[in-house]
Amino acid sequence: MKKFLSVLIILGSSLFAQNTNINLQITNSTIGVYGETGVTQNNIKARGFFLYNDNTNKHNFYLAGLKAEGNLIGVNISSMKFSVIADFVHTKDNSAIPLGFGVFSYIPNINIPIFIKIEAEYAPKVLSFDDADRFSRVDTQIGYSPITNAEIFVGYRNISFNHNYNSDFYAGLGYNF
Repeated sequence: MKKFLSVLIILGSSLFAQNTNINLQITNSTIGVYGETGVTQNNIKARGFFLYNDNTNKHNFYLAGLKAEGNLIGVNISSMKFSVIADFVHTKDNSAIPLGFGVFSYIPNINIPIFIKIEAEYAPKVLSFDDADRFSRVDTQIGYSPITNAEIFVGYRNISFNHNYNSDFYAGLGYNF
């Protein structure tokens, strides 16, 4: 519980920063808290994710890292952003430093603000530590922004250390400021 509260305090303190996003992801056996905040003017963001798992044979999951976000060189699609991701992930018995990519886009040419977000990360054996031989994470979301700064979404995540750690559909709420 202390770890959960410390993550909430850290994420809560980032609420006063600009270019910040925080969201809550809920399933029947997990609660996830995700936050990211801009650390430079060039769209480099610090991010963190805490996944509380109430399954007795699984431990909580922690993620901290950096994400660089922007347009691809030569591709000027204003509704789409691409990301390069470097994170440190940890559970009780596993750690890794995965590298990955992401895509975020509002669906163009419709009047309803619907977005799609996809992230994928992978760490081979050389970047996996403790009991982990490899790590992979895929996270997809589709959502709706009823107002400029709020989002409601559903998603699917698959987190794997050597074997499937967490594979769930989830629902969530987010706020951007």
